[in-house]
Amino acid sequence: MPSPQDVHGVAPTDREGWSRALLGLIAPATRVAALGPARLPVHAANHDPGSAWLESIARPLWGLAPLAAGGGTAPQWDEVRAALAAAVDPRGPWYIGEPVDRDQRIVESAAIGYALAAAPHEMWDPLSGVQRDNLAAWLGAAMRAEPVDNNWHFFPVYAATGLAAVGVPVDEGAKRAHLDRLEEFALADGWYADGPGAARDYYVPFGFHFYSLLLTRLGAVEEERAERFRERATRFAGQFRNWFAADGAGLPFGRSLGYRFAQGAFWSALAAADCEALPWAEVRGLAQRHLEWWWPKPVADEEGGLTVGYAYPNTGVVEQYMAGGSPYWGVKFFAALAAGSDHPFWTEKPAPVEGPAVLAQPAASMVLSRDGRGDVVALNGQETPAWRPRGGTAKYAKFAYSTLAGIGVPTGGPDLDDFGLDGTLALSDDGVHWRTRTHGVAELDGEAVVLRWRPWPDVTVETRLAFDGDGRHVRVHTISAGRALTVAEGGFCVPWNEVGAPGSAAGAGAAATAGGIRSEIVDVDGAREGLILHPMPGSHVLFGRTVLPALLGGIAAGDHVLRCAVTVRRV
Repeated sequence: MPSPQDVHGVAPTDREGWSRALLGLIAPATRVAALGPARLPVHAANHDPGSAWLESIARPLWGLAPLAAGGGTAPQWDEVRAALAAAVDPRGPWYIGEPVDRDQRIVESAAIGYALAAAPHEMWDPLSGVQRDNLAAWLGAAMRAEPVDNNWHFFPVYAATGLAAVGVPVDEGAKRAHLDRLEEFALADGWYADGPGAARDYYVPFGFHFYSLLLTRLGAVEEERAERFRERATRFAGQFRNWFAADGAGLPFGRSLGYRFAQGAFWSALAAADCEALPWAEVRGLAQRHLEWWWPKPVADEEGGLTVGYAYPNTGVVEQYMAGGSPYWGVKFFAALAAGSDHPFWTEKPAPVEGPAVLAQPAASMVLSRDGRGDVVALNGQETPAWRPRGGTAKYAKFAYSTLAGIGVPTGGPDLDDFGLDGTLALSDDGVHWRTRTHGVAELDGEAVVLRWRPWPDVTVETRLAFDGDGRHVRVHTISAGRALTVAEGGFCVPWNEVGAPGSAAGAGAAATAGGIRSEIVDVDGAREGLILHPMPGSHVLFGRTVLPALLGGIAAGDHVLRCAVTVRRV
């Protein structure tokens, strides 16, 4: 499978290069979308074919519209307009239907609304009168439909903003109500919860902050609200920069990792909104290194378009809502093209990542550490989302996440090899069925994460996580068990690319070195034995095959303390 680098050349380093890269990425999507819904690549997803086709039409607009707003041109506009006009034509054979409550179509209305507001000369002016009427009616339905009670409240706001920008009357009171609801999700330090009591993940930067910043650029919100948006983005930037390694890798955590370089869209949106949340040289450095990290990855098809997966094509590690056009949300990364060539985002020399070596982030329920090589590990207190995204426990409730070593997800098999054990403790009362932490109480105690969880009514666990040196953290589990248990615990995975499996287990520890990564886990008290696991191929977000150092042991009913030291670092 080729990479964008194979198809489009080396990673771009200037504004003109970013423009070419964007157009190269979206060209396959817009070409196929213009051929109609029957030509769409088939990927199993939980929304209907009309919505899946609309993703391929609308999502490239998150890149095309800022390009046009910044004075750029693109041949793909003709394809996008023709496909969209057909999709919203109620008398045509490709009509996708009106958006209804909590419908995927509402999501895509945001990109269309943004394009109308940011680039009406490309999105609206060339349409015929009938086409304008059809699009206005369709967007009006999207604006009135009930969104999911989370970041989706931005979507009717964008539909309204786009319509108002081209002179179509809208309900400003309904728009304000959605904006007011969104602000109710605000947390400390510029964070948001993605819904009532929900996760804090990449939907904070590439959802809440991205959408709010672009609204300020469009002048679509009152100045008092715009100032709150900018202030929150500034506070958040000082935290979020610690989610990126020195080489540009983002922390693989949470859902929608399949949007790939959208992880860095926040840095680009700061430029689009001219919000200097950090020195521009640092913002540009964070964005540029992130693009350069992604560019050599095998995430493109033979024509250069984006595939479904994370660091390689793999539908098994993404959520049930990822269809063929879904990855094009990633072109949000190119929002900075709305900023002119004289903007300091483009003129400043990219600066290295800054920030403390260890940083507690209470709003995210995390403590992050950057080691001497620039790689990041996060100790985590979040929990499994209630709505059950595929792999949700692995993506949200592990003890530790790493930019260098990524995460594995369970595959449903009966063995520990199938369990996605990396970064977590698993308990079993029969040696066959395993339970990990999914929910519980989490708090930060200084630079430590303390978790209290109950895998069975008669079993309680308190887990304390803290960093202990360069690339190393310690886990202490205080267990009160009303039954005998088998206990297994995983370190971090390393890639398995050679003929023989790397790694060895000796006594109370296990370690593996491969792909320039060393992973080690040691039971501090010698209470468990080391072993090497071979997780199911295709179960890891970064590596197709992996090896996992782990510990295995048993405890009787009663009170116990298990301690281990876990290391992951470059070699």
